[in-house]
Amino acid sequence: MMTTKELFVKTLKSELPIFAKVLKAVPKGQEDFKPHEKARTAKSIMLQLMTQPVFISKIVNTGLIDFSEPYADPEQDMDGIVARMEENFARLQDDLAALSDEEWENGAFKMAWPGGSMETKKYDMAWGFLFDAIHHRGQLTTYIRLMGGKVPGIYGGSADEPMGG
Repeated sequence: MMTTKELFVKTLKSELPIFAKVLKAVPKGQEDFKPHEKARTAKSIMLQLMTQPVFISKIVNTGLIDFSEPYADPEQDMDGIVARMEENFARLQDDLAALSDEEWENGAFKMAWPGGSMETKKYDMAWGFLFDAIHHRGQLTTYIRLMGGKVPGIYGGSADEPMGG
């Protein structure tokens, strides 16, 4: 039977190529696009997706994330963001391999931000950060469509990338 850590690693490995495919689909020169004045730019979302594995590594390695620290270089170009994201996912996979099942299941985690904090188990927060990244990846696909780009298939085909085609 698969452990919860093994399931997380398996899920992470299956999601990585999809993250890369979506980031590569963002039309060049459109990184400052945002669909509404209150929305984030495409690049801001891309930077978040690039750093999500860093956050999960911090969960795994230190049990602490402090959002008062900067995590992404806003000067990164689009190709660099994709490359760095892939490096960050590879590092995360190494970090997970070094983590015991006992620490995954029972390790404490604390997240702090200006004005607050929360505590939970490492595995709960790691899944939360992965699901958050998947959510923002979906958000980015809506931007791609609005930018005139082609939306790649995620868990099957899309209007621009039919299954088997």
